[in-house]
Amino acid sequence: MRIAVGVKSVAEARYYLENGAAEVYCGLAGTPNNRLAVENLSGAAPIREVIALARRLKGRVFLALNDILPRPRYDEACGWIESLSRAGLFGVILKDPAFMAYLKARGLRPYITLSTLSICFNRKALEFFAGLGVSRLVLPMQMMPENAKNLLRNPHGIETEVFCQPLYYGVNLDFLCFLSCPQTGREKSSRAPDFPCLLPFKHPGGRFYMPLPGPEYMLGAFYDYYRAGVSYVKVARWPNSQRQMDLFWKVRHLLKLLDKGISRELFIRHGLGIDARPIQYGKSFSFKPLR
Repeated sequence: MRIAVGVKSVAEARYYLENGAAEVYCGLAGTPNNRLAVENLSGAAPIREVIALARRLKGRVFLALNDILPRPRYDEACGWIESLSRAGLFGVILKDPAFMAYLKARGLRPYITLSTLSICFNRKALEFFAGLGVSRLVLPMQMMPENAKNLLRNPHGIETEVFCQPLYYGVNLDFLCFLSCPQTGREKSSRAPDFPCLLPFKHPGGRFYMPLPGPEYMLGAFYDYYRAGVSYVKVARWPNSQRQMDLFWKVRHLLKLLDKGISRELFIRHGLGIDARPIQYGKSFSFKPLR
């Protein structure tokens, strides 16, 4: 399993690629990609610099365009893809099926990673996206390995990628829930939107609430995805660069455990200690990212 990491600067790209990441991906300021403006590179020049850096370090670079693109901007987006592909861009991360169909109609066939925001949950959905030229699927964070067999063993040759569930997990379907959770359920919260929803589902049998899987279950899921043959694990872009570095080193540690072939039980036992003893897993907090 190889590591893909989101980056916000050339310095971050260098850090991750020099420390074991196989791929980095980035957004371009002013283009829709579902992240904050500060999490994108400022223009074509730094993206080209990241591409040149990755080629020297035998890594790969993706451009994130994983949001709905307005139709008037299709040609502009195609121009970015064509221009950066000539410079060595490996692929693009997309969500919008209409834009994928437009690329296909124009004869453009980039390596497409289907964003988790497309929430491809079943075999029929994957068949649809395969027809649009998708090469890799980022599995929805809410999908567990036991429900993903038809996607993992698909007949289309589509690779698979997961977030590192034990360390980064979205309970709500990303971008689809607009309720005012969490906290009181009556007001907007300053906390992350992937905390469990606090609003109850009312039923004659009682009130039911959204569960949050425990750490043992999530570590087991990551173990199962690894054993099932998922090719990539993603460390997403975060505004907090040092926290993201910390996550990267912990993912590296988990993969080393998995590569040793340890048992599921032993993996879970070791994995539970990661947040309790972070000093053992790298020096991420000493890194001061350049902008």
